[in-house]
Amino acid sequence: MTGTSKILLAGVIAGFCCGAVKLVDDPPPVKPPKSGGIEGKITSKARIVSLHAVSRVTKKKYQPYSFSKKTGSFTFTELPGDATYDLCLRLADGREIEGIDLNFVDVRLLKLAAERRKQLGLPPDRSRKFSRADADQLLAYARDMEDFMEDRRVIYIKGHGRRATMLIELMRLRKFVAASGAARPGKIIWRVELWYFLEQRGGWERIANQERMLRRIEDTPANWSQTHIEYYPKLSVYIDADGQAEPVDFQVPDKGDPTRGRAAGTDPKMKGKSYILGLDVKAATQPAKRPKAAVAGKLIIDVRTAMEFGDDHIPGAINIPYNLIGARISEMEIARTREIVLYCRSGGRAGLALAILKKMGYTNVTNAGSLADIQKKMSRKK
Repeated sequence: MTGTSKILLAGVIAGFCCGAVKLVDDPPPVKPPKSGGIEGKITSKARIVSLHAVSRVTKKKYQPYSFSKKTGSFTFTELPGDATYDLCLRLADGREIEGIDLNFVDVRLLKLAAERRKQLGLPPDRSRKFSRADADQLLAYARDMEDFMEDRRVIYIKGHGRRATMLIELMRLRKFVAASGAARPGKIIWRVELWYFLEQRGGWERIANQERMLRRIEDTPANWSQTHIEYYPKLSVYIDADGQAEPVDFQVPDKGDPTRGRAAGTDPKMKGKSYILGLDVKAATQPAKRPKAAVAGKLIIDVRTAMEFGDDHIPGAINIPYNLIGARISEMEIARTREIVLYCRSGGRAGLALAILKKMGYTNVTNAGSLADIQKKMSRKK
């Protein structure tokens, strides 16, 4: 066999071998999430100075697309979907009010794993209900541990079956920096953190290197005592994979509640009740789905500008300016037969939006006229 023949034969064999092995990537178990928004209203007797949203996972902060300090109405847009955001307020009286994401640290990965197990025909992950006895074990863990932060107070525990999340306040009360007169007073250390736990063989273990620090102050007791922060799960909003979220309606308590965080001027060794959530509920590891009512029910769309929407709007309505209605409705994949109600300032822009939707094939669209018109209709129904 000549050298040329050997080379040709080698090429045929190599080509045959390469052709026999076809590498194919597995398709993703779920579709990438869509971007979405959050809208709602927050009312407070004290003036709201500022509002933003934060992801406890990425630590990114987001400013509202619109926010009326007069009415408390707000909207956030273009937020990544399949994620939770905590709304954070600063009030004129010095209080800070924040949502708190008490989801488990790996909740998104658990949903993906559950979907993959289902695709492969594997049995679901072991599940159990979170009990009061489980909560007591976690409270004892926080109470009895010994470390540099000698004082601890559990604010929230949320069970997720055999997993749990804890919001905890930690404090070093001893003067770890020796005082040397008025020029250098002693300091204290104060932190608020999220801890995550996993039940293993009947006991609870804290997951190492997964804690999230939300707040840290290293200062004199006098300066630290001015701190006022409260955490409310109701101000934590989940945007699902379709970009949808439940509207927010929150009334800020007239007085500060130190049991939900730390109130200004309170005793450093203050004790208070711990809020226990998720009792007797199995963890939901299947991908979240919106209720049928949310998918099939009436969709109310305010087609005014975002600024007008922020000043006042119908509870539960979403904001899509009339000139963007076609593109946004297509992105949302709204069924052509779904009932859609449009309104604006006088009914003119709602009429233009109605014409666009009818051209797109939507058959159950109504122009409700002005904001005042639809408010009157809703009040009469009540």
